[in-house]
Amino acid sequence: MKLNGVISRKLSVIAREVEALRALRGVTTARLKREHFLKRGIERSLQVCIEAMIDIANRIIALAKHAPATSGAESLDALERLGAIRKAVSYADMVKFRNLVVHRYEAIDDAVLVSIVRRHLGDFEKFAAEIERYADA
Repeated sequence: MKLNGVISRKLSVIAREVEALRALRGVTTARLKREHFLKRGIERSLQVCIEAMIDIANRIIALAKHAPATSGAESLDALERLGAIRKAVSYADMVKFRNLVVHRYEAIDDAVLVSIVRRHLGDFEKFAAEIERYADA
């Protein structure tokens, strides 16, 4: 499968957001408590990255002429079945976090945001690398 424009643009979105989030690696829970819009910006950037992952998954599923997935988690499971990614389970928590941001935004724990920014941005890059590898195969 060759990367098409839609998938390439979504991968660029992920890369851009991750780069911006990396600049915030020193963020603390205290700072997030003081700076409301910083917290909301981090949440939104993470949501955008996860939405892009789901969009990429759905695009690959469509290109493979498979039935559309009914949820973000199902989209990533389908990608695993297609051999595009290794373990969709590792991405399931990302989709759960996205659902929390969208539906339970009042319950976002500052410590979770700090942890993601400090330790888990590489998960997005791993996903992008897996998609690029799949496209090159």
